[in-house]
Amino acid sequence: MRHLLNDLRYAARRLAAAPGFTAAAVITIALGVGINTGLFSVFNGLALRDLPAPDADELVSVHQILERQALGAERSWSGPPSQFSTAEYRAYQEGARTLSGLAAYSRVHTATLGGDAPQEIDGTLVSCNYFDVLRQPPALGAGFAIDCDAEGGAPSVVLGHELWTNTFGADPAVVGREILLNRESFTVVGVARAGVRGVDMVPASLFFPISTEPLLNPGSTMYRDEHWSWLTLIGRKTTATTLAQVRAELGVIAAQIDAQQPPRRTALVVDHARVGSEPEGRAEVLAVSSVVMLAFGLVLLIACANVANLLLARATARSREVAVRFSLGASRTRIVQQLLAESVLLAVIGGVLGSLVAAWSFQSLVALAMPALPAGAFPTTIDPSPDARVLGFALLATLASGVVFGLAPALRASKPDLHAAMKGDAVGVGHRSGGRLQGALVGVQVAVCMVLMIAAGLLLRGLQVTQSIEPGFKYDGVTVASFAFAGADYDAARVAAFQRQLLERVGSQPGVEAVAQSMLTPLDTGGSGTRVRLPEQEQAFPIALNIVSPDFFSLLEIPIVRGRTFTAADLVDGSDPIIVTEATARRLWPDREPIGQLLMGGRRGADRENRVVGVAKDAQITRIGEIESSYLYMPAGASSQPFQRLLVRSSIDFAATAAGIRAAVAELDPALVVRVAPLEANLEIWRRLATVVSSLSSALGLLALVLASVGVYGVVAYTVGRRAREIGIRIALGASARSVVALMLKRTMRPVFVGAVIGLAGALGVSQILSSVLFGVSPVDPIALLGAVVVVCGVALAAGGLPARRAARIDPNKTLHYE
Repeated sequence: MRHLLNDLRYAARRLAAAPGFTAAAVITIALGVGINTGLFSVFNGLALRDLPAPDADELVSVHQILERQALGAERSWSGPPSQFSTAEYRAYQEGARTLSGLAAYSRVHTATLGGDAPQEIDGTLVSCNYFDVLRQPPALGAGFAIDCDAEGGAPSVVLGHELWTNTFGADPAVVGREILLNRESFTVVGVARAGVRGVDMVPASLFFPISTEPLLNPGSTMYRDEHWSWLTLIGRKTTATTLAQVRAELGVIAAQIDAQQPPRRTALVVDHARVGSEPEGRAEVLAVSSVVMLAFGLVLLIACANVANLLLARATARSREVAVRFSLGASRTRIVQQLLAESVLLAVIGGVLGSLVAAWSFQSLVALAMPALPAGAFPTTIDPSPDARVLGFALLATLASGVVFGLAPALRASKPDLHAAMKGDAVGVGHRSGGRLQGALVGVQVAVCMVLMIAAGLLLRGLQVTQSIEPGFKYDGVTVASFAFAGADYDAARVAAFQRQLLERVGSQPGVEAVAQSMLTPLDTGGSGTRVRLPEQEQAFPIALNIVSPDFFSLLEIPIVRGRTFTAADLVDGSDPIIVTEATARRLWPDREPIGQLLMGGRRGADRENRVVGVAKDAQITRIGEIESSYLYMPAGASSQPFQRLLVRSSIDFAATAAGIRAAVAELDPALVVRVAPLEANLEIWRRLATVVSSLSSALGLLALVLASVGVYGVVAYTVGRRAREIGIRIALGASARSVVALMLKRTMRPVFVGAVIGLAGALGVSQILSSVLFGVSPVDPIALLGAVVVVCGVALAAGGLPARRAARIDPNKTLHYE
């Protein structure tokens, strides 16, 4: 430790004496460490941070993995399969003794808040002890009664603090008042504390007892069905209870439930409760975050290679000092420790600076990005503020960087040629091996830069496609209207009557050219599907599905290339005609006429016959740049009306069309909430996604390019300085400026080209990972690949050419006189 403190003091004096070198190294490391720390803070807020509750370290999340092969056909899911049924929750709640409390909640349930201006509010269904387990009692009111989970009790609700402030004017007398939710009367029993918005990433503004689920969703059986997964469990450990004890006890309860429902087999996932504890979503977040963190880590690798080259050049200048220390008896370990102390000190200064900037900038970026989410995206809460985990990551990245970029130069500098170094020869650190090490570092920078630049080029090409692509259907002048029937106490007959009258009223409005219905709209972020099979096969396969009215195809100008469209007779629920896309017809019946062919399955069971009556032209219905290989349309009968959206094509502007739709809805039902948006908004979601991804990748690629070019410049400048005498002699003997430049670039550009080839090979592998966001662009798109190669090699050549041209202007008289 005494040696280490002495080394750090000496390193501080050395760095202070070279402010230019110190500033360049610190800024480079600050960029690399800061960007990675900021990104990790976002990832931490998505998946690793403790829940926003007192004593969060005591909270545990409980999920179950049911082996589907051992389940009966009666099992249903509403959301992730790892959730629990009401009966299962009660079994665990009653049997758990290692937990002081076990609460349940169901994710976002949208309810319509009645009044003069009905509005949709995001809420969550919770067990009666929800706030007790989280230790977040309401700010006003007593909260839920202890028996509120029992079906048939008086419906109650706890208001979120923001909703209470903005909608109810922060009136304390709201407690005990009756409010209308989905046209049912609920008693307000409390107001949540400020900042309490549930434990899910989607913030909740209302909290209902789970027993009110049948009221909020008429016709639903989730609450009563013991085989319906819909609840997420969260518990609080008792004092001195370990996580292993909780797992063991809950495992016994799981085995008891399995014994009652053979051949069911359950595996429990019990862990410390965090944001994003759900196994399914957590796996997706970890997968995406790993790819992004790897890309940002490559930038840090380039930064380390850059600083390593600076340190290697600096070590060459200190070769005589190192030789003197060896001559006086210093060991190699002692020399390496001293040199590493300098690199670690550089890393610490850069890491601290970068982490401070990242902590401020990434919080601001997240705050700006959340309101800019595309229309239809869920509002999410992400807390990227630094905590112990983020600080630990920053420290680890800083120290690892210091060792990575400092170790190779330190080992190289600690093997000097003592004889040459004591004579003052600059090559005392090893001319050839030092040059090879610098070349290898340059090659690494160029290879990594090539990977990032090719990725950026591919994503920019994808962005270009999204801005100019024709998806194969008409979206200009088309408006989409969807309705909150679930929150308005509509039965199937009332929905069908409402939809029929609305089609007539809107279709007769001025400027309206066509109206149609569709369960899903093209390029919607949602999806629907079923399983079908060919009559001669036993194995069913998945296929994407949409349920539409006969006018859907003409309204969107999707031609029926074979057969016919649906007719009014097809809308009877007993009829099962289908229309398939061209790609589906080619895949299923490559050598046969598709019209009249049968598909078994669909909406009404595996043995139902669905006969093909038409083939629709291929269009990019599910995502930009991709034709779905298996897609079919079914007619919108009476049973599908609660899920149907209204499509309106008009010659007037969107504002006037939307006003006409809202007026027609208000005439039929003033309390019904209607959402109106242009169809082009669906396309805009994909464009925004492409813009965000390509902008992030381009920023990374440009940063890598700048760092790599600085590295190439530094190596050539160092080589020129080291070989000044040789260059002077060559010029004195008649060498031309062109030959001097070629000489300086020859050795430097060799590792550049080698790195470019390696990077190109690596990028071809990485491009396959990006295929899901390339939007129709090939992972081996020649324009993106060739453009990246030309840009990287061109910039590297220009960066090396600057000091090389200076070498050609060396005055041999001054150089030889100095020597």
